[in-house]
This record gives sequence, C-alpha cells and structure tokens, in this order.
Amino acid sequence: MMKNFSTKFIFAISAILRLLTLFAPTSDILTQAFGFGILPAIRASILDQVHTWEHLEEACFLLKNKVSIWGEDEYRSGYRAIYAPGSRIVAPPLVVAFLGEAFAPFKSSNTLLWILQKLLLLIADAIGAYCIYQIGKRVYEMENDSVEAEIERDTKICELNPKLSAVPGKLRPARGWIFGLSNQVMDEFVSIDEKTSAGVNGNTNGMEQQYNGKHPTKSDQSSSRKQLNREPILTLGQVPLFVSLLYFTNPVSVIANDTGSLRSIWDALALTSLYYATKPSSTNSKEGIPFKVKSASSTATYLALATYVDVGYAMFLVPILVWRGMMREYQQKSRVQNNDWKAVLSLYLCYLTGLHWLASLLVGGNNDEYKSVMIQTMLPNVAFVDQDKSGSVPGPSMGLHWYFFVQMFDRFRSYFTLFVAGVPAIFVIPLTIRLHRYPSVLAAAFQLLWAIFRPTATIHTLTLGLLLAMLNPRTIARMRNASLISLFALPVPVLLFITFHRMWLVMGNGNPNYIFFQCFAYGLFVSTITLDFITATVKRDKVLRMVEKGDTIVKKDDDVNVDEMPKSNGKLFEAEDCVGTEDNGETNKASDDPEEEEAPKERPNVVFL
Repeated sequence: MMKNFSTKFIFAISAILRLLTLFAPTSDILTQAFGFGILPAIRASILDQVHTWEHLEEACFLLKNKVSIWGEDEYRSGYRAIYAPGSRIVAPPLVVAFLGEAFAPFKSSNTLLWILQKLLLLIADAIGAYCIYQIGKRVYEMENDSVEAEIERDTKICELNPKLSAVPGKLRPARGWIFGLSNQVMDEFVSIDEKTSAGVNGNTNGMEQQYNGKHPTKSDQSSSRKQLNREPILTLGQVPLFVSLLYFTNPVSVIANDTGSLRSIWDALALTSLYYATKPSSTNSKEGIPFKVKSASSTATYLALATYVDVGYAMFLVPILVWRGMMREYQQKSRVQNNDWKAVLSLYLCYLTGLHWLASLLVGGNNDEYKSVMIQTMLPNVAFVDQDKSGSVPGPSMGLHWYFFVQMFDRFRSYFTLFVAGVPAIFVIPLTIRLHRYPSVLAAAFQLLWAIFRPTATIHTLTLGLLLAMLNPRTIARMRNASLISLFALPVPVLLFITFHRMWLVMGNGNPNYIFFQCFAYGLFVSTITLDFITATVKRDKVLRMVEKGDTIVKKDDDVNVDEMPKSNGKLFEAEDCVGTEDNGETNKASDDPEEEEAPKERPNVVFL
C-alpha cells in the first residue's frame, strides 16, 4: 500500500511540474536570457522541422487558400496541389486532414489553439510514460522467470562460498551491485610493488607478520578476494518506474514540446504498440478465472499509424515479432506468451496498406500521382534528399548528413543518398540473429542506431533510445566506463552546436565547419554508447550460454598470460618458487618437499571476457 501511494505521489508531483512548465513562456525566457536567434538553434538540435505544428499549419494554409497549380497539362487543387513538386510539404495527407485541419477552427483564437496544442503534447507524454512503465514492468516479469534470473538467484545465495556458485566471479557484471545483482569479486590483495613501497616507508611489519617474511602464495591471494557488499541504488523492480519518470520529466521533452515538436505524439504511438506487444496471451479475472487477451490487432494498428507518419518506426516491427513468438528458443515458466507473430505481421501490412489507400482517395488522381506523394512524404524520413528542384536541403542538425550532402557533387548525390540510407538496414538481420533472446535490447539498439543514422538527427530521438536502453539493467551493469564518460560528455557538443549555429546563421561570424566538428563529436559519443550497449548484451548472453553448457573456466587474474607462457611445455599454470629476503640478508630457498610440489596441469580452455 505504501509503495502504491509513493508511486502515485511521485507521478502527481511530476504532473504538476509539467503543467507549470507547460504554460510557462519558455521561448520568451530563452530569447531574453541568451539573445535573439537562440531559439532556432535550440530547435535545430531538438526537433525535426518536418514534424512540427508550423509544418502542419503551412499545409493547412495552402488548403485554406485553395492553392492551385498547373502540372502536366492538368489543373490541380486541394491535396493534389499541396503535394505538387516544389511545395516542400512532407506531412502525410491523413495527418494534415485529421491533426492539422482539426485545429483549423481554433486558428481565430491563437491562445485557445496554443493551449490545445500544449495539452495534446502533454497527454501524449503521459501516455508514453505509462506505456514505457508497463513495458519495463513486463520485461522485468518475463526476465524474472527466465533461466538467467534463476542462475542469478543461485549465485546470490552462494556468494559466501564461491566454489558452489554457478557463475564465477570473473564472469559477473562489474556494476551488478547497482541493481542488486551479483557483481565481480574484487581483489583486495596488495601487489608486490605496493608492498615494496610500503616497506620503504617503514610499514612492512604487518606484512611480515602475516606472511612470515615471504611473498604471498596463490592460496593467500585467493583468500584475500572477497565480495564487496554494497547497497543497491535501484532494484530491478524499481527501474521501470524510474525510467517512466525520466520520460515524463526530462527537459528535452519539455523544450521539444514548447518549440512545437510533434515527435511526442509519434513516440506515444510506437510505445503503445510495444505496450500491446508485451501483453501476455492470457490473464486472470478478479474471480480468478483465466481468459485470453487479444492484443494482436491493437499492436498492428498503433505500429501502422506510427509507420504511416514516419517510416523509420518500422524498425520496431522486428522486436515486436520476436515478442510475439518469432525465433523463440525458450518459454517462460509462469507467463504464457503469445505465439501469433504471423497474425501481427499480416495485420500490420493490411492496416498500413489501408491507410495509404485512404490517403490516395483523399489526394485523388491516378496511382502515379500518389506514388509521387508517397515519395515526397516518406523519403525525407529515411534519406537526406532535396526538398524541391532548387537544391535546397534541410538545415543543420545533430547528424552529419547535412554537411556531407552539401559537400557532395550533384552527380554523386543519388549514390550518397542510397548508400547512407541503407546503412541502418545492414544491422537489422545480424543483431536480430544474435540478440533475439532479448527483444527489449533490440528495440533500444535499433532506436540508438537510428539516432545516429537518421537524416535529421535530434536529441529527442536519442532520449527515447537511452530510456529504452535503461529498461535492460542486466545489460547496463556490464557496460564499461567509456559509455559513462560519453554520456556525461554529450552536453558539451550539444551546447557548442547551439552556440555555433547562432554564430553562423544569425551573428554571421561563424562557419559550418564549427558545427560539423560538434556533430562529429556527438555522433562519436552516441556510437560509443550504442556499441558498448550491444557488446554488453553479447557478453551477458555469452555468460548465460556458458553456464547452461557448464563450461565456465576463465583466465584468473593471478595466472601467467598466455603470451608469456614458456614455449617448451605450453602449460598455463606453473608452480611458482616464491623467494623472500630477510633483514639479515640471508636468502630463503623454495621448499623442496615433494608433498608441496604440484603435478603438472593440463592447459584448460581459457575464455577472455
């Protein structure tokens, strides 16, 4: 009861804070604080210009004023006119009709229109936060019933006796204690160099008394290793709530909504699709009677809506199909999962085709005309292309496409566009084959990769990828320090991008090279985080497979390196002759007692992690 009350209290406080920031004149405050031109620079780093309220208002303006053109000896008006070549309208027809024209009656009152837009974006963020909480909760429940969780519980019980543990200390995550998992066994043995330096300072009495004037042996070193008991920062069950609060209260989303971004609505559609995809196939009523839960149609519907708006959201189709039973190698014990991925795929294709059919009826004309509309509305979301025949391209963003596209010769632009747009697709099949056991990891990895290779890369897209990655604490616990450094270094290129954007396009005392190097640093940091996240998942999966096979032999810290092994015998472990020097200068020779001699050991299979 106390936990539920605390959760509701935290969400209530978060909602109040969002409401306070919702109606605050953030744009005016930023302009007054940092000067004229700062707002366009912030918009360039946070939002995509073709997914804004202003873009929809431009399309509705053309419709309202009944713009008409002549094209191919034919008179065009209405939707056929606004999607004519050179119009630069990228919003799909159904979005203009249902979202753009729905707010047209309120344009006479700008205050009412502004309030409705803000409330709609706030509701979208609330829905996204709820969905991401439920997704994380279900992922936690599914993983808690897996073989991996059983191994972790056994390892946690056997921490006091490492010989009985299924996972050796070397194979455990270094930061497992953050989430209450078993972490690596820390070696607190003082090295020879440290002991020698301590002896110079006159602090060797304790060492001589402990080891009787000799160097410590392997048994002494192994006995000095112990498990550091630290209090967890977050338990696995608290992670979904924490991520949900970050999604709802992060400043990037607040600023993006205030500057007119529609990305929160599209993200809410995608997260709703993931919400229904993770639903169990059956549940129990209040009376304890089990009944089936039909979620295939809802999953396909919301994903089709998100894909219709931005074709980049089609990347979530793969983790959704894996969640629904594709490439399943194991079944959970206490949760009955769905196995209807073929139905979800069929419904998704049917719904997406139906949306485009309705849009073709709205636009009118023949099939060739609607093909040109599809190219105009879909291609800018996956490739950096000319928006019209004038050669104009979208302005600078956090990605590198804009800079390379400007520097590219006209005759090479088609090749460049096709090549760069196809790079993200290269990773889909390999990652799916290797990490199909972890669909939540796939969803986060695809979003992070899309944040790098997206034609108009924004911080808002990266934020969703980082939050989805946080729903996998078992992977986060195995990530290295490089990711932590990159995460805290990200604000530096972002702030410099905003500064140089204003210097170049407003003040006139900068150049695009300043922005390019900040975009390069930004892409490097995001790539480091993404690569380390995928690598940590591969390590996690490798340890699970090793434990399942019963092969957990690893190279110990105090063993001789393989490269330094004597070539004569090829043994990995050699009997060491420990020689100690006493104060009187006499040399203590190694013991020749045959009882203490160890028989030569065979070289085991060494696994490096």
